[in-house]
Amino acid sequence: MENLDAINKYGSVFLTNIYEPNDNGLILEVKKAKISDFEVDVMVGDKILSGCKEITIDEFGTYFTISFRNYVSYQVINESYANSNPTDEYVSGDYRTFCIFQKSRYMDFILDQTFANDVYPGELIHYGLFAQNHVVHVISIHEPIIEIKQSW
Repeated sequence: MENLDAINKYGSVFLTNIYEPNDNGLILEVKKAKISDFEVDVMVGDKILSGCKEITIDEFGTYFTISFRNYVSYQVINESYANSNPTDEYVSGDYRTFCIFQKSRYMDFILDQTFANDVYPGELIHYGLFAQNHVVHVISIHEPIIEIKQSW
């Protein structure tokens, strides 16, 4: 898949846009995270954490779009509540920004709750985007197109 290594070498990202450009098509836009140069104190409960740096979206420069021609299912989870599963297996062998799953509980769920399977509509593949603000799971029979874009 073109640009898969590029997005995974990019570092931390934010999901900045998600939309369906056509019926059952999906586009994910991700931009690089940047760390502030300034330290601040943050109150968490009754504790103060000193020396924290804000992580924000880098609005300028290179970003990526991940386009799925169509999908069987997708799920968006607030990153703060996402749970990793030790039984999930990745094609790449490890967790990355954008990955392909070899085995996952989400795929098991889709196979159980839908009539989609490896015969109809075809071989299903589970893709995952792990961003600073969201985790997105996509089940599709089509490999996505990852494009490198530029914003000014």
